[in-house]
Amino acid sequence: MTDFISAADAAESASYSDQKAIRDEVADMDYRLRRAMDQGLTPDDMKQAQAAREAVAAASEILSKLF
Repeated sequence: MTDFISAADAAESASYSDQKAIRDEVADMDYRLRRAMDQGLTPDDMKQAQAAREAVAAASEILSKLF
């Protein structure tokens, strides 16, 4: 994503395209993390990747409540 879109602004304006762009970016983060994990990581990197995936899942849950 090249332009910053505020989730608060997207929720307030009810702009579907802005909301979709934010959700797509979160989904892309999850996809990239899963790919890295599937390719193999060191144990320390795996812990960090798992924590990042949990954060992405939390963000996705928050977005579902906002939008």
